[in-house]
Amino acid sequence: MASKRWSNTTKSVVIALLILGGLALLLVFRAMIEPTIVAFLLAFILHHPVNWVQQRTGWSRGSSVATVYGLLLILLLVAPVLFVPGLVDSFVSLLDALQTLIDQLQGASGGPVLTVGDFELSINTLLQQLGAALQDVLSPAAAGALGLARTLTTGVLSTVYILVLTFWLLKDGHKAQRGLIWLVPTDYREDVALLGRELGAIWYAFLRGQLLLALVIGLMTWVAMSLVGLPNAAGLSLLAAVMEFLPTVGPGISGTIGTLVALFQGSTWMPVNNLVFALIVLGLYVVITQIESVYLIPRLVGRRVRLHPAITFTGIISAAITFGVLGVLLITPTIASAREILRYVIYKLQDLEPFAQDTAPTQVRIPGLVAGRRIEAVVFELDGPLVQVDWSLADQVAARLARLDPVWPLPQRQALFRRLQTWLEGPIYRWIGLLRWFQLHDDLRRMWPWLRRLQALAPPGQATPRPGVKPLLEELGFHYRLGLLTLRPAQELQALVEHTHLPVSAFAATVTQDDVGGGLAFHSDALQLLLDRLGVSPDRVLVVADTEFLLRPAQALGAVRCGMLGGLGSPENFRDVDLVVASPEELREHL
Repeated sequence: MASKRWSNTTKSVVIALLILGGLALLLVFRAMIEPTIVAFLLAFILHHPVNWVQQRTGWSRGSSVATVYGLLLILLLVAPVLFVPGLVDSFVSLLDALQTLIDQLQGASGGPVLTVGDFELSINTLLQQLGAALQDVLSPAAAGALGLARTLTTGVLSTVYILVLTFWLLKDGHKAQRGLIWLVPTDYREDVALLGRELGAIWYAFLRGQLLLALVIGLMTWVAMSLVGLPNAAGLSLLAAVMEFLPTVGPGISGTIGTLVALFQGSTWMPVNNLVFALIVLGLYVVITQIESVYLIPRLVGRRVRLHPAITFTGIISAAITFGVLGVLLITPTIASAREILRYVIYKLQDLEPFAQDTAPTQVRIPGLVAGRRIEAVVFELDGPLVQVDWSLADQVAARLARLDPVWPLPQRQALFRRLQTWLEGPIYRWIGLLRWFQLHDDLRRMWPWLRRLQALAPPGQATPRPGVKPLLEELGFHYRLGLLTLRPAQELQALVEHTHLPVSAFAATVTQDDVGGGLAFHSDALQLLLDRLGVSPDRVLVVADTEFLLRPAQALGAVRCGMLGGLGSPENFRDVDLVVASPEELREHL
């Protein structure tokens, strides 16, 4: 019996209860909001290093994440010895310099500079007020340092929570992303995918750009201020680097403090009075700011994150009052993301195409939609998806153990040795890469027949196409750009094509063992080369393979992944891919 459908009233009540429950959870666990945001940011930053490791090594996602975590742990152990002492010294000297500046500001004296009736505006009044403002800024910092000791347990637990959550976000975040996309109605999946990529680009541009900008500006400030003899140039350059995370406002704050230090302390070697030296330092800060605005920001941050200074200033002040330091750091990409979402809503309300620039018509017209993405090209691995694998070695070894039939039936032995042969694929790739790295090409040619048999690659004269492959390629060739990737040498591929009569004319590009080195990086280098030859963005490419060795670098490049059964792979190997098909005919239905 079919389940009774909910009425509109029931649906409204359930939605309202879900919203209230969500708000209640946020209220109860509000202390976990900040560490959760930090975990998401850390996962976002480490996403690209993990992709790089996975692409270059072909390791699983979990192994790649563990490797990056291990490198970070080593860095955290080494950094205190190499970098932290210098940074701490610079920070302490900066605090001392700021405290000295505050004392000088509050003790400043000067006559009236402007008299209007009974009102007099004097320099000492302005400087004393500025000193009081700086004192207000430094006081919470000192209190926070003392408070850190009192809340050590909370800090440790928050750190563990952030690290564990970041690990699982890096390892399985793509699963959650794919699940969320499938919850979206089919007609809007591509819109959600495109909007998600645009928002991801905004946050990546901001985080990467601000880190690079802070490094470059800090280095430029240190060099410039050291040359003119500004006291505590290292500490002021550290301040300038940190202030870069406050767009529009930060450079003005660091420039003002540096100019005041120059005004009260003078140069360590220039024979000029303090006022002239302060003007020189102010001019250097202005030049650095202009270089940042005209040259660095467009190249390091890009246009996606750029906002009007008035919007940035208002957002920073509002975030500081409402959310504190974390809100100040994240308000700029948040506003940029909200702007992108608002633009999408306005375009949809006006019945306009919100992604017209991103989805301009191309030379290839494609009807397929996989994992919320419109496919423009399909990359096939030759052996497995197109050509049947050769299990003769595993079957022969299993047959030699015929005496074990009463306790170990032949089908079970064949399954075990086939799994073993599948496991050998990775070590064989490494061995091939080692031979090519040492330029032992003659040895590789002598071993190749045996290596090919261990990898279940059928000899060219015995290769058999999988059922339905020829009509699949002939049909897809009219709608997509097709690419072919194989570990076989080009001469062997040609012999195989002549024997099987595969329609190679349907492929727009082909990459063989002769094009790139074999071994660990074979699949990642070969796939990148093939995508370059196809001239299609990776997020518009469907990669079809029968094992994880090609699908892992495909994931790192951002391509859509399809696992085809019937080769070396099994359903357990394809739990994380975007599409699993049992045969070429089933793939044809999706495309």
